[in-house]
Amino acid sequence: MTMPSTPTFSVLRAGMSIHGDLVSEDGFTCLALVTGNVRASHGLLHIGRGGVVHGDVEGEHIIIDGTVEGDVKSRVSLKINGRVIGRIFYAGTIRLGENVTLEGSSITRVPAVGYVASPQKEDTPPIHIDDAEVPGTAV
Repeated sequence: MTMPSTPTFSVLRAGMSIHGDLVSEDGFTCLALVTGNVRASHGLLHIGRGGVVHGDVEGEHIIIDGTVEGDVKSRVSLKINGRVIGRIFYAGTIRLGENVTLEGSSITRVPAVGYVASPQKEDTPPIHIDDAEVPGTAV
């Protein structure tokens, strides 16, 4: 028996603690504490109120109502109404809510955000676009 391939949506509940990187093809909501990078290839990646990520967050559509201590990379849309301690890269649209807190952040619009290894924090090009260099960041 073959099951149809339909996108699913998961919730990482409050009270959970995850140590390690999370990678998902589909979107999910994170209300948990995650120590590691979080990536959703498609759909909505939601860091809910009370959710905390100590690592980078990458996704197609991202909503941050909780806390991210790391870089945020959004390919289509990004809405922040929580706290981000890190750099922000977005390729589509960005909305900052009334309760947003940005600490030590830079906000950079890029033509497209590819899934590549997180760059070093020390004066290196922040993102590669389709395996090409970001304009103006030649090494």
